[in-house]
Amino acid sequence: MNEDSRELEIIYNYDALLDRAYSRLPMKRTSKAYDIPSLEVDYVGDHTMVKNFGYVCDRVRREPRITMRFFLKELAMPGSLDERNNLIIYRRVTSKSLQELYNRFLETYVRCSTCGSYDTELGREGKVWYIQCLACGARTYVKPV
Repeated sequence: MNEDSRELEIIYNYDALLDRAYSRLPMKRTSKAYDIPSLEVDYVGDHTMVKNFGYVCDRVRREPRITMRFFLKELAMPGSLDERNNLIIYRRVTSKSLQELYNRFLETYVRCSTCGSYDTELGREGKVWYIQCLACGARTYVKPV
C-alpha cells in the first residue's frame, strides 16, 4: 500500500467518523430554552392595560408590584394593578414603548449577566438588590427597583 492511498483512507475514515458524530448529536432547537411571553396591550379609553401582566410576572419570577413600580417609575405615569394583576396605566402608552421598556427590565432585572439565562430570582439583603441565577448560581447586584 503506498502512502497516498493510506492518507486517502485516513481522510475518508475521518470524514465518515465526523459525519457519524454529527448524526448522533441532538437536533438544534429553534426556540429559546426559556420562552418569555410578550406583553398584550389593550386600550380602554385613555387608559392602557397590559392584560397578561400577572402571567408575565409569574413566568419571569418577579412580583407584580415590583415590576409595576419599575414600569410606572420609568414612564413617570400613574397606574395600578387590578384584582387579576393586570397593569393599568392611567394614560395612553404605545405598545412599542411598553415592549422596549419590558425588554430593558428583562436585561436589567431578569437576565443573568454571567450565563445569559432568564431563569433567575430577584432577592434583597437590607437595601441591596441582587439577581440569583438558578442556572449557574451567580449572584449579580442591581440598582434598587
